[in-house]
Amino acid sequence: MTHIAKAFSLAAALALGSGVAAHAQQITVGLSLPETIEGFDFVNGMYRTFKDEVEANSDMTVDLVYGGALGRPNDRLTQMQRGVIQMTDAADGNYASVYSDIQVLNMPYLFPTEQTAWAVLDGPFGDDLASGILDATNVRVLGWWESGGFKHFSASKAIETPDDMEGLKMRVLGPLSVIPVEGMGASASPVSFGELYTALSTGVVDGQDNSISVFNLIKLYEVQSHLNLTGHTYAFGPLGISEVFYSGLTPEQQGVIDAAADVAIAFNRETSRATEASGIALAQENGATVVELDQMQRAAFRYVMQPLARAWLVENIDTPELVDAAIAAVDAAQ
Repeated sequence: MTHIAKAFSLAAALALGSGVAAHAQQITVGLSLPETIEGFDFVNGMYRTFKDEVEANSDMTVDLVYGGALGRPNDRLTQMQRGVIQMTDAADGNYASVYSDIQVLNMPYLFPTEQTAWAVLDGPFGDDLASGILDATNVRVLGWWESGGFKHFSASKAIETPDDMEGLKMRVLGPLSVIPVEGMGASASPVSFGELYTALSTGVVDGQDNSISVFNLIKLYEVQSHLNLTGHTYAFGPLGISEVFYSGLTPEQQGVIDAAADVAIAFNRETSRATEASGIALAQENGATVVELDQMQRAAFRYVMQPLARAWLVENIDTPELVDAAIAAVDAAQ
């Protein structure tokens, strides 16, 4: 090989190496929420914590892109799968579009407490589900974050028993919400989130289900007299990273990413619990009647809602045996 050819080969190798290194050092994170939004630090703050940990312990940088600037959640999930961006805050519903088995975690009354949910997600069942996500989507799950805790029904009246749902028009989305709601005698309506406040204020629907954080975010206490703490479904999201990106990192860099994720998840869960506690008081201060349910009352809802959801899951997810496995994992975690 001539000196010129050797020089050209060396220059090409250096250019390629430089490109890979630059890519490996930059982590672009596409987020849904604006940078400053009250009551949702358990999401944005989680990613800021991740950024701080990564940048403090490596030469990698993390670019947080807020406000949906990189597209809708499903679009950002696709970008992450392909390695166009490295991370995004896509939640369980977004992942369900490409990995149906994740819906097993949406079974009503699967988890009795947030702490039980954490134990299951951090244990063998969560690890197996994460492996399934990696195989199906090319997204590595670094941990499981809490999206405000449990969802609750709000309405223009108290809902203390399944019979209290009779005749109500409820804004709920997806079969695992629609089927159980209709099983209690209510009718389901797929109102978009952007139209929810108006739909409630005009009587298009009588109620809805969301976490307390969302209830307060769009001031539903102005159009809903009762926030009923039914706690029927746990809201969560996988903290995912593109495997295209992650697999190209050095073991040391991967270790930094993994450690940063652990710190970020811990921040998320602590902040989510505190936010929910303060959110109940905020809803009350703004005029909502908060209806507490005891274990017997929640058991009555579970008796109606869970079998209907289980039947749908067995017929509609790729791995039906996960339904019984999830219940067994919850039993073992208590």
